[in-house]
Amino acid sequence: MNLTSEIWWKQITGARNFLQKTADTLASGKSVVIHLADVTPWLEDMHEILTEFLNKKFGGRKVVREIDSSFVDEPAMFVFENFCSEDVKYELIPIDENAYVKFLAGRDDIILNDVCLLIRGASNAQAANWYDFIADYHKFGGKGLFLLETDKTCELGGRAGVENFSFETEVSEYDCYAFNIFLAAQFGTGDKFTKRYLAELASNATGFDVERGAECIKCGNDFLNAPENFLTNKSREEVKRAVWVTQLKLIFPLLEIFRRDFVKKYELLLEGFMPCHLGGGKIIHTPDEAEFGELLTILNDEKWRLNPDDWETLKNYREARNKLAHLDTLTTAQVQTILHC
Repeated sequence: MNLTSEIWWKQITGARNFLQKTADTLASGKSVVIHLADVTPWLEDMHEILTEFLNKKFGGRKVVREIDSSFVDEPAMFVFENFCSEDVKYELIPIDENAYVKFLAGRDDIILNDVCLLIRGASNAQAANWYDFIADYHKFGGKGLFLLETDKTCELGGRAGVENFSFETEVSEYDCYAFNIFLAAQFGTGDKFTKRYLAELASNATGFDVERGAECIKCGNDFLNAPENFLTNKSREEVKRAVWVTQLKLIFPLLEIFRRDFVKKYELLLEGFMPCHLGGGKIIHTPDEAEFGELLTILNDEKWRLNPDDWETLKNYREARNKLAHLDTLTTAQVQTILHC
């Protein structure tokens, strides 16, 4: 198990609750179906941590046994064959179609009663068969427990004795974002502004695919400079949109803060031009109303009265604002300049 996956499954609220609710429900005597996402992260580590939670809950009363169900089409027969001793098997008299499940549920002397059976690899059709078997088993009073793993497309009705938990319901976008913020703080390079930008971009680009997001964050500047190299499952347009959304959220406000500070700094100078009549019949009545381009127009002949750095920054920020306003993205160098200005 790696440290990153352990942080996700043990410290991120939604992910931990997903496993904890599963363990608590099983410990209460009900079986559980967990519906996993297409990109459920660090699946093997998830099973290890969930087993750890279950072992603490069971306190030695039950053991977790894992089976690959990809070849199982008749759950009742499979459980009968694998979790009953040979002596017990001879006592079964198959009277009706429910004979196996009734037999298993009614026995106090079979291995199944001391087991929590983790069922993996079932197709949707196989999962439906398992679900019916498990629900019938509990209906007839069975003491064993089942943890059935399936994907999000598997629709199973509600029946007594079995709870359904969905990864995508329990885990929120905020959980993914919080995880990325934590990783960027721990493993990212640069100052806090760069780390926040890194976390934001990873979140916007990878969404619920937190394992891929973690890989991006750990690559730091390489990811920031060429995110398309780390997002091979996305089109160039999708990557560009993720970059633009990130920059709109983090960079656009910084541009506006600079504009307001600039206006305040040169307020007395600007007031001398008010009201200002611009092309197209537009009239600016107060300095606060002037946007970047308008400030450049108003002060162009008076730039000698400004701090040269302020004038250059005003021009650069106007270019950056126009890019973002027209759905274009800034270079990494432009982003770094604005973040650290």
